Amino acid sequence: MARTKTSALATEIVPMLKTVEQMSKYSGIGINKLRELISNGEIEYIQNGNRCLLADKAIWDWYNRYCTRPTAGTRGD
Repeated sequence: MARTKTSALATEIVPMLKTVEQMSKYSGIGINKLRELISNGEIEYIQNGNRCLLADKAIWDWYNRYCTRPTAGTRGD
């Protein structure tokens, strides 16, 4: 009887909301910094019991508010 090969590329399920620890790994922002942003009200989150859950959009919203954009015509030449 022939065996069917299963795909080596399994579909990874990525949660819509992530814990602070998961978001830290995903975004590269430290756990303590994320907790500071939450306690200062600088980033959106959902309280689920004793856990704070963050959406990817919350990180991008924070990024867009605080990123430093280059000014036109300034080069280091």
